[in-house]
Amino acid sequence: MEEKKSQTFSVCYNNNICNFEKYTFTPALSFELCNLHSEDGIGGKHKGKDVFRIDFTKVGRFECEFSNHTFSYRGENEITVMATQESEEWILESNYPVGVYIGCAIIIELDKIDDEDNFFLNKFNINIRELISIITLNNRWYKYNNSTKLIELFNDIYNAHVTSNTDIIFLRVLEILTCISKSKYNDILTNKDSQYFSREQVNKVKSIHGIITKKYNRPISIEKVVRENGIGYSSFNTIFKNIYGESPYQYLKKLRMNLAANMLHETKSSILEIAVSVGYNNPSKFSNAFKSIFGVLPSTFRKQKNGMEH
Repeated sequence: MEEKKSQTFSVCYNNNICNFEKYTFTPALSFELCNLHSEDGIGGKHKGKDVFRIDFTKVGRFECEFSNHTFSYRGENEITVMATQESEEWILESNYPVGVYIGCAIIIELDKIDDEDNFFLNKFNINIRELISIITLNNRWYKYNNSTKLIELFNDIYNAHVTSNTDIIFLRVLEILTCISKSKYNDILTNKDSQYFSREQVNKVKSIHGIITKKYNRPISIEKVVRENGIGYSSFNTIFKNIYGESPYQYLKKLRMNLAANMLHETKSSILEIAVSVGYNNPSKFSNAFKSIFGVLPSTFRKQKNGMEH
């Protein structure tokens, strides 16, 4: 195989810049790394053309709206497997709910497979067509079970990427494909087991998210807000955690503590003033909450940050 160097390029959409790095190994087989930071979390549309792909999320969350208007989410250390039909618009829309996405994908363009591809696929006993028959072409992805080994392989790729070791990246890609090719049906979750949500449900949860984050510095009953928006609290919790990766209370606490950390670093406000500004009237409770997130008390955090600047 002739050595292929990576290509780096950026895609701009909705005022967001998404940086890609692509390794092309054979006419059909490639590997992409994606790094996106977004203020509004809005993504775009994706079209597939007879493609088989394996996606891995390292940091952040990816929201996918499928052609039947259902939503699903891929979070940190989750792997999805998907095949698309020719010219199919396989994702109506994608978004990044927490404003950041760092991930990668192994992509096989099925209509480009040639003798070189077949050599490697056969050598490593990778049967793409059989994989497609397992997951079926139904406009959705499948989440992969028993993924510890695959996560290790993906992280090896990231380490090799830092040192630009293309050979290791290629070998790990083949190992991942081999692992998935040897998978049993139960290793890949069926759509019945995966979680998909309607647009109405997702919009309600996002609306509630907007309400509680705007009122981050005031006492708020999330249960009451949920009830007023006509959605069951259990369903709300499930969908919220899928979208944002955490329970609503943990998410709100982290939001408050991150804002407090910025104020500790950038202002001379007292710890009591900062506590009140993020919704804590009790400085002791604020300090305990801050330590649960950052591992140190607010006073220690401020000293450490100030010490780093001198």
